[in-house]
Amino acid sequence: MDSIPPRKNLCLRTGYHAKMLTRILTWLRSSGPTWQYRRIWLDALIVTICLNVLAWLIFAKMGMPTSEIFAEDGPIEDLQSLSLAITALLGIVAASRTRILARFVATAITCISVVFFAREMPICRGSVTVYCVSKTWLPIIIGAAVLILLIATIVFEYRHRGGLSRAIHPRLTWPLGFVAAVLGLSQLAESLDIVVIEESLESYGFMILTLSAAWLFRFARSQQVEPLRKRAKASLSRFKHAISNH
Repeated sequence: MDSIPPRKNLCLRTGYHAKMLTRILTWLRSSGPTWQYRRIWLDALIVTICLNVLAWLIFAKMGMPTSEIFAEDGPIEDLQSLSLAITALLGIVAASRTRILARFVATAITCISVVFFAREMPICRGSVTVYCVSKTWLPIIIGAAVLILLIATIVFEYRHRGGLSRAIHPRLTWPLGFVAAVLGLSQLAESLDIVVIEESLESYGFMILTLSAAWLFRFARSQQVEPLRKRAKASLSRFKHAISNH
Protein backbone atom coordinates (compact mmCIF):
# COMPACT_ATOMS: atom_id res chain seq x y z
CA MET A 1 0.00 0.00 0.00
CA ASP A 2 1.33 3.43 -0.95
CA SER A 3 2.12 5.68 1.98
CA ILE A 4 0.62 9.17 2.26
CA PRO A 5 3.14 11.85 1.24
CA PRO A 6 4.43 13.87 4.23
CA ARG A 7 3.07 17.16 2.84
CA LYS A 8 -0.41 15.68 2.29
CA ASN A 9 -0.32 14.07 5.72
CA LEU A 10 0.55 17.46 7.25
CA CYS A 11 -2.36 19.09 5.36
CA LEU A 12 -4.75 16.42 6.65
CA ARG A 13 -3.61 16.96 10.24
CA THR A 14 -3.85 20.73 9.90
CA GLY A 15 -7.35 20.45 8.45
CA TYR A 16 -8.43 18.14 11.29
CA HIS A 17 -7.05 20.49 13.94
CA ALA A 18 -8.73 23.46 12.26
CA LYS A 19 -12.10 21.65 12.30
CA MET A 20 -11.67 20.72 15.95
CA LEU A 21 -10.78 24.30 16.85
CA THR A 22 -13.83 25.57 14.95
CA ARG A 23 -16.09 23.13 16.78
CA ILE A 24 -14.67 24.13 20.16
CA LEU A 25 -15.09 27.85 19.40
CA THR A 26 -18.65 27.25 18.18
CA TRP A 27 -19.39 25.34 21.39
CA LEU A 28 -17.92 28.10 23.58
CA ARG A 29 -19.97 30.76 21.76
CA SER A 30 -23.20 28.77 21.90
CA SER A 31 -26.07 29.95 24.07
CA GLY A 32 -27.33 27.98 27.05
CA PRO A 33 -27.68 27.88 30.84
CA THR A 34 -25.50 30.27 32.82
CA TRP A 35 -24.37 30.14 36.44
CA GLN A 36 -26.34 32.96 38.04
CA TYR A 37 -24.45 33.28 41.35
CA ARG A 38 -21.65 35.40 39.89
CA ARG A 39 -20.09 36.72 43.09
CA ILE A 40 -19.70 33.27 44.60
CA TRP A 41 -15.89 33.58 44.42
CA LEU A 42 -15.98 36.76 46.54
CA ASP A 43 -18.53 35.52 49.08
CA ALA A 44 -16.57 32.28 49.50
CA LEU A 45 -13.37 34.27 50.01
CA ILE A 46 -14.98 36.47 52.69
CA VAL A 47 -16.49 33.49 54.53
CA THR A 48 -13.22 31.55 54.37
CA ILE A 49 -11.16 34.43 55.75
CA CYS A 50 -13.66 35.05 58.56
CA LEU A 51 -13.86 31.39 59.60
CA ASN A 52 -10.10 30.75 59.40
CA VAL A 53 -9.24 33.93 61.32
CA LEU A 54 -11.88 33.12 63.95
CA ALA A 55 -10.56 29.56 64.32
CA TRP A 56 -7.00 30.86 64.56
CA LEU A 57 -7.95 33.39 67.28
CA ILE A 58 -9.85 30.79 69.32
CA PHE A 59 -7.21 28.05 69.20
CA ALA A 60 -4.29 30.47 69.54
CA LYS A 61 -5.87 31.78 72.73
CA MET A 62 -6.03 28.18 73.94
CA GLY A 63 -2.25 28.00 73.49
CA MET A 64 -2.12 26.14 70.18
CA PRO A 65 0.62 27.37 67.83
CA THR A 66 -0.23 28.41 64.28
CA SER A 67 1.64 25.44 62.83
CA GLU A 68 -0.68 23.04 64.71
CA ILE A 69 -3.84 24.98 63.89
CA PHE A 70 -3.12 24.65 60.17
CA ALA A 71 -1.47 21.23 60.44
CA GLU A 72 -2.73 17.95 59.02
CA ASP A 73 -5.87 16.83 60.90
CA GLY A 74 -5.90 20.17 62.75
CA PRO A 75 -8.79 22.58 63.46
CA ILE A 76 -8.69 24.16 59.99
CA GLU A 77 -9.00 20.75 58.35
CA ASP A 78 -11.92 19.98 60.67
CA LEU A 79 -13.62 23.12 59.34
CA GLN A 80 -12.94 21.89 55.82
CA SER A 81 -14.55 18.54 56.59
CA LEU A 82 -17.58 20.29 58.07
CA SER A 83 -17.85 22.45 54.95
CA LEU A 84 -17.71 19.39 52.69
CA ALA A 85 -20.26 17.50 54.79
CA ILE A 86 -22.68 20.44 54.52
CA THR A 87 -22.02 20.54 50.77
CA ALA A 88 -22.91 16.87 50.38
CA LEU A 89 -26.12 17.21 52.40
CA LEU A 90 -27.28 20.32 50.53
CA GLY A 91 -26.35 18.70 47.23
CA ILE A 92 -28.38 15.57 47.96
CA VAL A 93 -31.45 17.62 48.87
CA ALA A 94 -31.02 19.86 45.82
CA ALA A 95 -30.64 16.86 43.51
CA SER A 96 -33.85 15.33 44.87
CA ARG A 97 -35.86 18.51 44.29
CA THR A 98 -34.62 19.71 40.91
CA ARG A 99 -34.91 18.53 37.33
CA ILE A 100 -32.64 17.53 34.49
CA LEU A 101 -29.64 19.88 34.27
CA ALA A 102 -29.84 21.32 37.79
CA ARG A 103 -30.17 17.78 39.20
CA PHE A 104 -27.10 16.63 37.30
CA VAL A 105 -25.04 19.63 38.50
CA ALA A 106 -26.18 19.04 42.09
CA THR A 107 -25.26 15.35 41.79
CA ALA A 108 -21.82 16.23 40.43
CA ILE A 109 -21.14 18.69 43.27
CA THR A 110 -22.31 16.11 45.82
CA CYS A 111 -20.03 13.38 44.45
CA ILE A 112 -17.05 15.75 44.29
CA SER A 113 -17.62 16.86 47.89
CA VAL A 114 -17.85 13.23 49.06
CA VAL A 115 -14.52 12.44 47.40
CA PHE A 116 -12.80 15.38 49.08
CA PHE A 117 -14.53 14.66 52.41
CA ALA A 118 -13.15 11.12 52.38
CA ARG A 119 -9.68 12.41 51.48
CA GLU A 120 -9.74 14.99 54.28
CA MET A 121 -10.77 12.51 56.97
CA PRO A 122 -7.94 11.25 59.20
CA ILE A 123 -6.77 7.67 58.63
CA CYS A 124 -7.71 5.38 61.52
CA ARG A 125 -4.54 4.58 63.44
CA GLY A 126 -3.41 4.48 67.05
CA SER A 127 -5.60 6.71 69.20
CA VAL A 128 -7.56 8.00 66.20
CA THR A 129 -10.53 5.63 66.11
CA VAL A 130 -13.69 7.79 66.14
CA TYR A 131 -13.69 10.43 63.41
CA CYS A 132 -11.58 8.61 60.84
CA VAL A 133 -11.65 6.33 57.82
CA SER A 134 -9.76 3.08 57.37
CA LYS A 135 -7.32 2.55 54.52
CA THR A 136 -9.67 -0.16 53.26
CA TRP A 137 -12.79 2.03 53.14
CA LEU A 138 -11.13 5.16 51.76
CA PRO A 139 -10.76 3.88 48.16
CA ILE A 140 -14.18 2.23 48.37
CA ILE A 141 -15.91 5.49 49.31
CA ILE A 142 -14.05 7.45 46.64
CA GLY A 143 -14.68 4.76 44.05
CA ALA A 144 -18.41 4.65 44.90
CA ALA A 145 -18.73 8.44 44.54
CA VAL A 146 -16.90 8.37 41.19
CA LEU A 147 -19.07 5.46 40.00
CA ILE A 148 -22.28 7.28 40.95
CA LEU A 149 -21.12 10.37 39.05
CA LEU A 150 -20.21 8.24 36.04
CA ILE A 151 -23.60 6.50 36.03
CA ALA A 152 -25.39 9.84 36.48
CA THR A 153 -23.43 11.26 33.53
CA ILE A 154 -24.28 8.31 31.27
CA VAL A 155 -27.98 8.38 32.24
CA PHE A 156 -28.13 12.16 31.80
CA GLU A 157 -26.62 12.04 28.32
CA TYR A 158 -28.74 9.02 27.33
CA ARG A 159 -31.99 10.71 28.37
CA HIS A 160 -31.04 14.19 27.13
CA ARG A 161 -28.92 13.89 24.01
CA GLY A 162 -26.39 16.70 23.83
CA GLY A 163 -27.14 17.71 27.42
CA LEU A 164 -23.64 16.89 28.61
CA SER A 165 -22.06 19.48 26.31
CA ARG A 166 -24.36 22.08 27.89
CA ALA A 167 -23.69 20.81 31.41
CA ILE A 168 -19.90 21.11 31.13
CA HIS A 169 -19.93 24.47 29.33
CA PRO A 170 -17.65 27.00 31.11
CA ARG A 171 -20.56 29.44 31.24
CA LEU A 172 -22.28 27.07 33.70
CA THR A 173 -19.41 25.19 35.33
CA TRP A 174 -16.85 27.98 35.78
CA PRO A 175 -17.13 27.75 39.61
CA LEU A 176 -15.91 24.13 39.44
CA GLY A 177 -13.06 25.20 37.15
CA PHE A 178 -12.19 27.92 39.62
CA VAL A 179 -12.20 25.37 42.45
CA ALA A 180 -9.82 23.17 40.45
CA ALA A 181 -7.45 26.12 39.93
CA VAL A 182 -7.52 27.05 43.63
CA LEU A 183 -6.86 23.46 44.73
CA GLY A 184 -4.06 23.26 42.16
CA LEU A 185 -2.45 26.29 43.81
CA SER A 186 -2.87 24.61 47.20
CA GLN A 187 -0.92 21.61 45.90
CA LEU A 188 1.81 23.96 44.74
CA ALA A 189 1.91 25.51 48.22
CA GLU A 190 2.15 22.01 49.69
CA SER A 191 5.13 21.20 47.48
CA LEU A 192 6.77 24.40 48.74
CA ASP A 193 5.91 23.42 52.33
CA ILE A 194 3.83 26.57 52.96
CA VAL A 195 1.22 24.91 55.15
CA VAL A 196 -0.82 27.99 56.07
CA ILE A 197 -1.28 28.98 52.43
CA GLU A 198 -2.02 25.38 51.43
CA GLU A 199 -4.79 24.90 54.00
CA SER A 200 -6.21 28.38 53.40
CA LEU A 201 -6.51 27.71 49.67
CA GLU A 202 -8.11 24.34 50.31
CA SER A 203 -10.61 25.98 52.66
CA TYR A 204 -11.39 28.55 49.98
CA GLY A 205 -11.91 25.93 47.28
CA PHE A 206 -14.17 23.81 49.48
CA MET A 207 -16.17 26.88 50.52
CA ILE A 208 -16.92 27.61 46.85
CA LEU A 209 -18.34 24.08 46.62
CA THR A 210 -20.42 24.70 49.75
CA LEU A 211 -21.88 27.96 48.47
CA SER A 212 -22.55 26.29 45.09
CA ALA A 213 -24.58 23.59 46.85
CA ALA A 214 -26.31 26.21 49.00
CA TRP A 215 -27.30 28.18 45.90
CA LEU A 216 -28.66 25.03 44.23
CA PHE A 217 -30.55 24.20 47.43
CA ARG A 218 -32.10 27.67 47.38
CA PHE A 219 -32.93 27.25 43.71
CA ALA A 220 -34.49 23.84 44.40
CA ARG A 221 -36.90 25.35 46.92
CA SER A 222 -38.46 27.46 44.16
CA GLN A 223 -39.01 24.46 41.86
CA GLN A 224 -42.35 22.68 41.59
CA VAL A 225 -41.47 19.02 41.09
CA GLU A 226 -43.23 15.76 41.75
CA PRO A 227 -42.27 13.74 44.87
CA LEU A 228 -39.02 11.80 44.51
CA ARG A 229 -40.77 8.42 44.95
CA LYS A 230 -43.19 9.17 42.11
CA ARG A 231 -40.38 10.33 39.81
CA ALA A 232 -38.33 7.24 40.67
CA LYS A 233 -41.23 4.95 39.77
CA ALA A 234 -41.75 6.80 36.49
CA SER A 235 -38.05 6.51 35.62
CA LEU A 236 -38.05 2.80 36.44
CA SER A 237 -41.12 2.31 34.28
CA ARG A 238 -39.48 4.11 31.33
CA PHE A 239 -36.33 2.03 31.79
CA LYS A 240 -38.30 -1.24 31.75
CA HIS A 241 -40.16 -0.05 28.67
CA ALA A 242 -36.89 0.74 26.88
CA ILE A 243 -35.46 -2.67 27.79
CA SER A 244 -38.57 -4.51 26.60
CA ASN A 245 -38.48 -2.68 23.25
CA HIS A 246 -34.93 -3.85 22.66
